[in-house]
Amino acid sequence: NCCTIDWFTEWPREALLSVAQTFFEEVDLGDDSIKPKICEMCVEVHTSTVGMADKFFNELRRRYYTTPTSYLELINLYLDMLKTKRKQLVSAKDRVANGLKKLLETNDLVSTMKVELTALEPVLKEKSEQTQQLMGRLQVDQAKADEVRKVVMVDEAAAKEKAAETEAIANDAQRDLDEALPALQAANKALDALDKSDISEIRVFNKPPEMVAVVLEAVMVLLGKRPDWATSKATMGETNFLQQLITFEKDNILESTTKKMKKYIDNPKFTPEIVAKTSQACKSLCMWARACDLYSKVYRTVEPKRNRLKAAKEELEKTQSALKEKQDALAEVEGKIAHLQNMYEKSVNEKESLAHNMAQTSARLGRAGKLMSALGDEQVRWDESVTSFNREIGNVVGDVLVAAACVAYYGAFTSDYRQELVGNWIDRCRELGIPVSDDLSLVKILANAYEIRQWNTDGLPRDNVSTENAVLVTRGRRWPLMIDPQDQANRWIRQKESSKGLKVIKLTDPNYLRTLENAIRIGTPVLLEEVGETLDPSLEPVLLRQTFIQGGRLLIRLGDSDIDYDKNFQFYMTTKLANPHYLPEVSIKVTIINFTVTKSGLEDQLLSDVVRLERPDLEEQRNTLITNINKDKNQLKSIEDKILRLLFNSEGNILDDEVLIETLNSSKVTSGEITRRLIEAEETEAKISTAREKYRTVATRGSLMYFVVANLAEIDPMYQYSLKYFTQLFNTCIENSEKSSDLNVRLQTLLDSTTRLVYTNVSRGLFEQHKLAYSFMLCIDIMRQRGDVTEDDWNFFLRGSTGVDRERPEKPNIPWLTVPLWNMCCDLEACLPCFKGISEDITTVPVFVELADLKVYANPQNWPGYGDTKPAEKTEAEPAEGEEAAGGETSGESPRVRGQWDTKLTEFQKLVFIKAFKEERVVPASNLFVARNLGKTFVESPPVGMATLFEDMSPTTPLVFILSTGSDPMGNFQRFAKEKGYMQRFHAISLGQGQGPVAERLIATATKSGDWVFLQNCHLAASWMLAMENLIKEFSSPGVEIHHDFRLFLSSMPAKSFPVSVLQNSVKVTNEPPKGLRANLRRAFAEMSTDFFEGHIMDQTWRTLVFGLCFTHAVILERKKFGPLGWNIRYEFNDSDRECALDNLNMFLADEELPWDALTFITAEITYGGRVTDSWDTRCLRTLLKSFFAPKTLEKGYTYSPSGAYYSPAGRTMQPYVEYIESLPFNDDPEIFGMHENANITFQIQETTSLINVILDVQPRLGGGGGGKTSDEVVFELADSVLGRLPDSLNIDEADEEMFKPDSQGRVNSLTTVLQQEVDRFNKLLRVIKKSMHTIKKAIKGLVVMSLELEAVYTSFLNNQVPSLWASAAYPSMKTLGSWIKDLVLRVHFVDRWIHGGLPKSFWLSGFFFPQGFLTGTLQNHARKYNLPIDELTFQWAPQPVYRKQSDFYNQTQDLPPGQIPAMDKELIDVEDGVLVHGLFMDASRWDDTLAGLADAHPGEMNPPLPVLHMFPSQNYVPEDTLYKTPLYKTAARAGVLSTTGHSTNFVVPVYLPSNKPQDYWIAKGTALLCQLSD
Repeated sequence: NCCTIDWFTEWPREALLSVAQTFFEEVDLGDDSIKPKICEMCVEVHTSTVGMADKFFNELRRRYYTTPTSYLELINLYLDMLKTKRKQLVSAKDRVANGLKKLLETNDLVSTMKVELTALEPVLKEKSEQTQQLMGRLQVDQAKADEVRKVVMVDEAAAKEKAAETEAIANDAQRDLDEALPALQAANKALDALDKSDISEIRVFNKPPEMVAVVLEAVMVLLGKRPDWATSKATMGETNFLQQLITFEKDNILESTTKKMKKYIDNPKFTPEIVAKTSQACKSLCMWARACDLYSKVYRTVEPKRNRLKAAKEELEKTQSALKEKQDALAEVEGKIAHLQNMYEKSVNEKESLAHNMAQTSARLGRAGKLMSALGDEQVRWDESVTSFNREIGNVVGDVLVAAACVAYYGAFTSDYRQELVGNWIDRCRELGIPVSDDLSLVKILANAYEIRQWNTDGLPRDNVSTENAVLVTRGRRWPLMIDPQDQANRWIRQKESSKGLKVIKLTDPNYLRTLENAIRIGTPVLLEEVGETLDPSLEPVLLRQTFIQGGRLLIRLGDSDIDYDKNFQFYMTTKLANPHYLPEVSIKVTIINFTVTKSGLEDQLLSDVVRLERPDLEEQRNTLITNINKDKNQLKSIEDKILRLLFNSEGNILDDEVLIETLNSSKVTSGEITRRLIEAEETEAKISTAREKYRTVATRGSLMYFVVANLAEIDPMYQYSLKYFTQLFNTCIENSEKSSDLNVRLQTLLDSTTRLVYTNVSRGLFEQHKLAYSFMLCIDIMRQRGDVTEDDWNFFLRGSTGVDRERPEKPNIPWLTVPLWNMCCDLEACLPCFKGISEDITTVPVFVELADLKVYANPQNWPGYGDTKPAEKTEAEPAEGEEAAGGETSGESPRVRGQWDTKLTEFQKLVFIKAFKEERVVPASNLFVARNLGKTFVESPPVGMATLFEDMSPTTPLVFILSTGSDPMGNFQRFAKEKGYMQRFHAISLGQGQGPVAERLIATATKSGDWVFLQNCHLAASWMLAMENLIKEFSSPGVEIHHDFRLFLSSMPAKSFPVSVLQNSVKVTNEPPKGLRANLRRAFAEMSTDFFEGHIMDQTWRTLVFGLCFTHAVILERKKFGPLGWNIRYEFNDSDRECALDNLNMFLADEELPWDALTFITAEITYGGRVTDSWDTRCLRTLLKSFFAPKTLEKGYTYSPSGAYYSPAGRTMQPYVEYIESLPFNDDPEIFGMHENANITFQIQETTSLINVILDVQPRLGGGGGGKTSDEVVFELADSVLGRLPDSLNIDEADEEMFKPDSQGRVNSLTTVLQQEVDRFNKLLRVIKKSMHTIKKAIKGLVVMSLELEAVYTSFLNNQVPSLWASAAYPSMKTLGSWIKDLVLRVHFVDRWIHGGLPKSFWLSGFFFPQGFLTGTLQNHARKYNLPIDELTFQWAPQPVYRKQSDFYNQTQDLPPGQIPAMDKELIDVEDGVLVHGLFMDASRWDDTLAGLADAHPGEMNPPLPVLHMFPSQNYVPEDTLYKTPLYKTAARAGVLSTTGHSTNFVVPVYLPSNKPQDYWIAKGTALLCQLSD
């Protein structure tokens, strides 16, 4: 249902404060006492931004919203940024502090090392002498030792030989033993395997087996016991039997035993294998017995050898003993030598150590010198840096808060508002005691020089606002949405992110979501272009970064699928809308950044262009310098980082790290060279900048012109010019302008030629009515920039005085001095110091100014009351602006000075004078003003031919015809196509429903064939405009091939649907119907064929009629310029009406007869009358035809005007007619229209109003009057004034009871009913006014939200206009705010007096909401009184010889006691029937009291009053022919809504007034009556 619910509610301060306290509760800010202050400051930031957003809208009409979400974003952003910034500052400080510490340590080491080096020298000398002495002793002792060593070596050889012999004997014996030992060891091992149970097993035999008995007998023999079973069994029964076997003395077996054993050994069955068959235990015993026997045999062989071994060992021992004695003696000698050697080596080491220490110290001192040389300069700077870092760390809490506030809030604001916000925040921080830096700025806190230089390299403009914007783009937590009408941000982002694979998309692209999805996956940046005022809901997850982790993967849900989210993904958005209105739901999801070009930024860009074109050497040198400076600064920063990193990572004594020192030294050498280069480069840059600055005036002019041109879009949506187009135009002009070696001459040439070319190219795309406004704004802005026009003067010129009830001195009683004139004098004095004294001079001396050949008087040129005057002395120099006027200083002078205001006012102040006193002269005065200050070129419409326009076109640059009603460029286009030989090669199509695809096919074909395409009436195909825009954009896409002859022509009425991008990048020209009779007639005859005009059978009659009809058409068209005087409604007559009328004429004259009645009826009622909807306009149309297309026009010598200047020439060919048309004056005299010369004044006032309104449309909203008050103060005072002057309501219950008494038939007086209805209407209006005034006062105080309705009221107050909110509840009126309030006060007083005083003696007809109701009530009363049918009654009017002014009556009755009759009522007659009415004004005539009838108005007298009228009903009244039927209108607009009566709702009643001139005389003049004037 198109309804939007306003969910948005402001949080109160308490809520904001509470939220901040909760967030900061657990945060470490360094000092707990700072937390409440930070919380308070957060609230202050939010609330101040809300206030600034209101101001932003009030003054620039730009919307920006802050919500609680914005506030939460501020706090979160602050916490993140504080943590990051702290860490960054501490890290940077630590690095520099470490470097500083190393330097300080080195300084201490150097002084210590110098002392050590001095002390070491004598010690080293002494140690060298001691070492030499030790060396001598060592050589003597060494010789002695060598002799002893020789003797010992001989003895050692003999001992070694003896030892070898002994060893040979021992080895021989051992070899024999080694034969028996394995068997013995095997036997012992077998015994080890036996245990008691095995032995017990053998013992159980009473009669043992044979081999068991044999084995045990052998064992008994070896043990020296009886070899029988009983002994064996007894022995086995011993507990240590096995142990006896194991420990058996094998070396002492007797020979007899060996003999006894022989029988057993020789027994073939006495083998372990055989015995094992009987008993395993006996096997082991068998093995043992055999082993012992074998061993005893071997042992006997070995014994002699062992004895010899023993003797040899004893002899060896003696030899070795003697040798040892000699070795001990040698060892003693060698010990002494070793001691000496140790002492010598120690001494040498100590000497070498001392030498090393000395060398190391010397080397360290050398390296220390290098280090101090390399870093000595850095010490001071690093010391300062540490101090600076400490200060920054101390201020980081406040600095980061302001920076976070900037990022969170101020992106959408323009430069001035940003500065004001930051200034307020810093001041408030200081008030609260929050530490902040003195030079605090967003750029210093959040950016670094290297990064900024890189941005500039990527195409970011170098001005401060652009740098701030770049910081906001890169530091914000939310994705940036950049307001970028000039494409500056777009170009920067494209260049900045090009290396990362930037993807560019639009919401209109069919696959933009797929592109975005892929970019998110792989982490490439995306630029979303041409965003509107709403964002696609599908983007919400991306904007809000709604990521989540699932299965260890970071995902985001886009559309209906979950995709991987790469943290390197970046998202940028730009819009080309110059003033988008982003609602809160968009604002909270993005960071809105205003990238609109600034004047200073554009100035710098244009300066580069100017210098590049004028002094390419200078600009090339500067660009090279900037590149080198940036490169060197970056390298310098890199070197410093490297130095600090090396110092930070160095361990131990830094002076021992030779590689480090050399690296530092070479780095310092490099940095020294760079520093020197930088100094030289910066000096050169300063010289270049000085040379460049000489061209600054041209760049300033260019920047100023662009902003004037850009503002034209506020006037008409078709006036769109891109910055790219403007700079191309500007640069082309510089290249093509006349060269000069004299710089001053060249600069003036550039200023003149650029200004002229920009004006020419832009003005051809403007409608005539806006061309003067454009040149005037251009002129004024140039003068304001130079300081020739003050803001107060400019504001007064546009808005006048805004006070509703300003207190003014009493008006002197001088007949010609009107109240408006006196009030204007007082207002000028009050608002502009330069006009001080004018209220005194206005009554004592002729007050006038001259502007070129225009002389304007504020008072009568001659009046006897002036007395003696003398002319003012002409001075060369005009007084400075703001100087007090001399008028106030001449009060005592005699004679008075005449003409002093002309000499003392500046040219613009003269224009203010003319606007104040002769408003109708403002347009011609403005023309003269512009011509004098800029040149005549700027007030003349430059001729524009199709050939010129065609030169500016290209296959990718279309031509747009901007149409106005009644214009058609097709004829001109066809003629040009014929000239170019393209008559058969152009394709024209009128757009409308279903024609879009046809047009697309035509363009597709023509781009290949090289034909022309003309798309007419684009405004009729609004839905296809987007497709057309994309189609035209494709022309410039890379890889698109277009035939070089292809051209695209477009035509459209002004329409918001027409693509801005097409307008900005096209050649534009307006197409309007001709202005003036001369131009209209010229066009008519240019489009008429010679045969049609010359070849008719009726010859001269035909040509006269044709000329008369064309003249009629021109007059009908040109009457529109007089506004309501010409036609009540501005009908869209056009050339087709003329063509149709000529065709009808040709058809009706085919029989050589003149059917005048038919011709007149067809022409007046159908051909032209078919468009006319107002009956009074139809009457006027008939009258016009009588003058130009009637039988009398064929009479010889007939002229169309009394002066005879306008007539139908005679001739057989067209040539005399064309020549006559060319001889007609440029400016049409009002007489040809049948109008009074005052009609021109009306026309000129309308022109002035239109000019001022157009200029006001593009101005920021500021308070008028120049009193230094803010807009809020002005509006607040006006609201107070309005509330104080109006009652709360009118109370009908207080009326006299007599008014409600019914007549004899029970009918209440009809006028009482009228009064009741009027009271209801006025009360409704008063309620609307009072409510809006109370609410707007609250809104200004910040107690309620400023709604759109209140914004409109606020704006209207500042522009001195009646708010539409009031107008919709009020009666029709064209007054300005001040006059409207005064008028309302009078109306309320009129009704209130009627309530309390009964029927007025004379009714103020203008004071009724609905005067028709009053007239009907009067007729009804008369019908009842005389019992007549009301539909037969009409009014007769009898003017009385009395004039009555309602304001005078108001003043007279203010303090009048109840019941007393006002003096003004006593002047009036008493009427029996009807009523007396007053308050009417005459338009295009006056009332002549002498003639008692209508007469021509006096020159300059626009709306004289009509005397009191006696209005009485009459039955079946037929007015006399001498009475002019004068229409009465509520307002000067005359037009209204057509009602069922056939009349406009603005129309009241016809009034019949006597006249001695025919009806047509007054009809042609547009004579009428008005209930109220426009001011």
